Amino acid sequence: MIKIEKINDNINWIKTIDCRPADKEILKTEYHLNNEMLYYALDRHERPRVEYYDDEGVLLFIFDVAEPTRFNGDVSAEPIGIITHGNMLFTFTADKTNFVNELISSIVKKASKEEFEAMQPIDVINKTLYQLSVQYFDYINQINSVRTNIQRNLRGKANKSAINHLLNLQTDLVYFLTSLGSNNDMINDFKRRFTMDLTEDQKAAVEDISIELQQGLSMAEMANAATQQVASAYSNLLDSDLNNTIKFLTVFSLILSVPNIVFGFYGENVKLPFMDKPSAWIITIIITIIFIIIVLLFLRANHFFKN
Repeated sequence: MIKIEKINDNINWIKTIDCRPADKEILKTEYHLNNEMLYYALDRHERPRVEYYDDEGVLLFIFDVAEPTRFNGDVSAEPIGIITHGNMLFTFTADKTNFVNELISSIVKKASKEEFEAMQPIDVINKTLYQLSVQYFDYINQINSVRTNIQRNLRGKANKSAINHLLNLQTDLVYFLTSLGSNNDMINDFKRRFTMDLTEDQKAAVEDISIELQQGLSMAEMANAATQQVASAYSNLLDSDLNNTIKFLTVFSLILSVPNIVFGFYGENVKLPFMDKPSAWIITIIITIIFIIIVLLFLRANHFFKN
């Protein structure tokens, strides 16, 4: 679906949401975007990058954004495409990344009158990428909050729900680390290749994006390290529980083997002490208890019951 909106005299905004084959044809015939540009802009697996096409004068951005899925509350990262060509600004989003278009609309509405009238496509791009970079902070803070709650309950018994939460957190952070690192590389590439044609304010805006991405990357690395520590602690707790269970079963099996040995001797057709006495059954029970106590004292002497 293609929507066209005139922002000001300097910007015509063409929004492409969940691009269909018919939309591609319109973009190629009416706006002269070639197959390569559209492939990069629409590829869901494309890594963040910046490309400039000299012949067409087209500047292409691919940027990873953090987006909450609609199914289970998890967070993942998805690429969006942004193209600027003269006074035209193209955005390429899927249904679940359509919040980027809402963000751009909000940025335009909040601009002062003077800023709005002077706004260029690159200004909208800079402000949008800045806000998208800052959004990572909120998600990383949410991850830290969930991890802290799990950590508080670490003294209790480990449960499957907590382990699944930790697994989801680690998966999200892997996505974030990869996306933030790739976004940062893309911005650094843009600074190196294209900022010479920008105004001082625009250069400062690009530098702000770079700073926020580096800060987000640092936050994600610390959150990932902390989450790995908690996951390791949970793993140790589970190992300890398993060791205690095995230890209990070992002691239990040793204790159960003692009556079998004693009663087995008295079940043989050989002469044994006390077998002709009326209280022989009670005597075998006492002998069994004595041997059980000896086994327990032996295990204790060898520190078997210490953690």
